[in-house]
Amino acid sequence: MPQKLEQGLYALYLAILVWAPLPFGSNRIWGGAMLATLVLLVLAGWLLLYITDNARFNRGLWRHARLPLCLLLLVQLWVWLQIQYLPRSLVEFLSPQAYAWHIAEGWLPLSLDREQGKYYLLLGCAYTAGFFLTLALVNSHRRLRLFLQVLVFSGTLQAAYGAFMVLSGMELGFFVEKYLGKGVATGTFVNRNHLAGYLNLCLAAGIGLLLSRLATRGARNWKERARRWLRLLLSPKMRLRIYLAVMVVALVLTRSRMGNAAFFISLGVAGAIGLYSGRRFSPRVVAFLGSLLLVDMLILGYWFGVDKVLERLAQTNPAAEGRTWSNAYALDYIREFPLTGSGGGSFYGIFPNFQGPEFAGFHLHAHNDYLQFALELGPLAVVALVAVVVLALRSAHQVQRQRHTPLYRGAAFAVTMAIVWLGLHSLVDFNMQIPAVAFTFSSLLALAFSCRSLPRHNG
Repeated sequence: MPQKLEQGLYALYLAILVWAPLPFGSNRIWGGAMLATLVLLVLAGWLLLYITDNARFNRGLWRHARLPLCLLLLVQLWVWLQIQYLPRSLVEFLSPQAYAWHIAEGWLPLSLDREQGKYYLLLGCAYTAGFFLTLALVNSHRRLRLFLQVLVFSGTLQAAYGAFMVLSGMELGFFVEKYLGKGVATGTFVNRNHLAGYLNLCLAAGIGLLLSRLATRGARNWKERARRWLRLLLSPKMRLRIYLAVMVVALVLTRSRMGNAAFFISLGVAGAIGLYSGRRFSPRVVAFLGSLLLVDMLILGYWFGVDKVLERLAQTNPAAEGRTWSNAYALDYIREFPLTGSGGGSFYGIFPNFQGPEFAGFHLHAHNDYLQFALELGPLAVVALVAVVVLALRSAHQVQRQRHTPLYRGAAFAVTMAIVWLGLHSLVDFNMQIPAVAFTFSSLLALAFSCRSLPRHNG
C-alpha cells in the first residue's frame, strides 16, 4: 500500500510537469499559485510517507545532492528575509537606497515590493520542491525513463499545438486568441522565446533518451545491419525520432533567434562533452548528432522557414536592440542596490525610475536572467544559484565518466545540454522568470544528482 501511494505521488508529479506550461506557461498569478500549490501538496504527501517510515531517501544521493539543495533553500530563506520587517537602522545599513525610498514609519522590509515578494517566495519554494521531488521520487531506472518520456510528450504536445496554430491560421494561445506572437509558434505560452526555451528542455530530454537507446556494438554483416534497420522502423526509437522532428519544426516556427541558435550550440557542446567524458570516440553518437543537424535543420527546417530565422539573425544589430538598452539602464539600477537587491519580483515597479525617455514601454522583466536575479536578490544569491548549476554540470560529467548504464548517461547528456542552453539564452531573455520553464529546469537539473546513486541496470 505505501508503495502504491508513492507511485500515485509520482504520477501526480509527472502530471504537474505536463500541466505547468499549459496555462500561459503558468505565467499568471493564478497559474503560478496553482502550480506551487500542486507541487507543495505532493511534497507534503511525500513527507507524510517519510515521517510514517513508508518512504525512503537514498543516503548516497543525499551525499551528492545536499549542497545544491541547501543552496536553493538558502536563496528562499534570503527572499523570506527580504520581506520581513526589520529595524530601520539595519535596513539603512544594508540598503541605504531601499531605506530612502520607504515612506512608512517603524520597522521596514528590505524589499520595495513586499506583496510581490511573497508571490516570488511561493514560486521559489515550488522550484526547490520540484528539485527535491525529482531526487526523492526518481529512484529507479524505470522512473527515470518515464520522467524523460513525459517531458518528450509534453514538448511534443506543445510543438504540435503551436505549429498547428501557425499553419492553420487559427492563432489561439491557451484557448484564447493570441494578442502577441501572431504568425509564429507560441504554443500555450505568450512569448515565442519562452516556447523555444521550453522546447529546448524537452528536446534535451528526448535526445538524451534516444542516445540511451543507440546500439552498443556494430553489426557483424550486412544481414544483421538490414535486420536492425527493419527493427528500427517498427521500434519506439522511430516514434521518438519523429517526436524530436516535430519539436524541431516548432522551434523553427517560433522564429526565435537565440532559441534556435542556443539549441544547436548546446547540442554540439553537450555532444563534445559527452564524447570527452566517455573517454572514447563513438561513431554512432557522432552520426546521430549529425543527423539531428542535417535532417532536422537542413531538410525539415528548410520546409518550415529556417531561412527566416537566419534572416533575423543576419539583421540583428545589438546596438539597436531594445533589450540592449534595457540592460544598460538596469546597470544604473543595480548600482543603487548593490548588496541586497530591491526585493524578489520588484523589477517591474523599480525599473521605470531608471528607464531612459527614449526607451518607451512597460517592462515586466529584464532581458537578461543573470541581471534580473542580481537586481532583485543581490549578488550573493546569484552566486548561490550559479553554484547549483555548476554543481549539476559537474555531477552530470561524473555520471558520463563513471556510470555505464546507457539511460543514466543519456539523462546526464540531457542535463548538460539544458545547462548550456540556459547559459546562452539567459543572456538575452528571461526564461527563468517563467514558472513553467523554471520549474521544468529545476526538476531536470536534479537528475544529474539522482543518476549518481541509482542502482545499476543492465537492461
